[in-house]
Amino acid sequence: MALTKLTLFLFFMVAVTLFSSALTRKANQEKLKVLVLYESLCPDSVRFMQRQLGPNYNDLKDYIDISLVPFGKSYSENNGAQFYCQHGPKECLGNRQQSCILQQTNDQEQQVEFAVCQMAISNKSRGIDDCARSSGLSNDIDTCMTSELGTLLQLEAEQITHSYAPTFVPTIVYDGVFDQQLQDNSLRNFRGTVCYLLQKRGDISLHSDVCQ
Repeated sequence: MALTKLTLFLFFMVAVTLFSSALTRKANQEKLKVLVLYESLCPDSVRFMQRQLGPNYNDLKDYIDISLVPFGKSYSENNGAQFYCQHGPKECLGNRQQSCILQQTNDQEQQVEFAVCQMAISNKSRGIDDCARSSGLSNDIDTCMTSELGTLLQLEAEQITHSYAPTFVPTIVYDGVFDQQLQDNSLRNFRGTVCYLLQKRGDISLHSDVCQ
């Protein structure tokens, strides 16, 4: 009888230790890093925001660390004195506006809510005002837009974007490494691609509700 009690006690202690270790590993585990390289007037960027990122972000937000970089196939000259964008000057303006709004907060939920909202509105200037307010951010970006801050934000976006040399916009990068297959899959099924990577990392099970 005493041996049975001792066995049960040891089993209980081992179970507690394993459960505690699992919680510690989970707490210390970094989220899946998701980098989205896009541009303000790109139809494919709009499509990704509206059909993939927007509808799925809330379910995935506890598992991903997302960064939005509005620059795309643009480039600068003379250390930011002039920017040239794939869809013309209006896109350069939109990229800069996005940078000025996004830099206001580190709250990724607010950032995604703003970007998804604003990208869907054809009148981008009105979209800045309406979407900033609806996501709890300030639409007062005149100082950022006309100062060195706006230029520095776009130069930083350029540096990040060009480090991956994207041939298509939007480009989605996971954990800092570009993979063409993951890119292609993300454009069709962002949720499924993230779930595949989370399962591969051991962050969630095959039958996790987030992926159903």
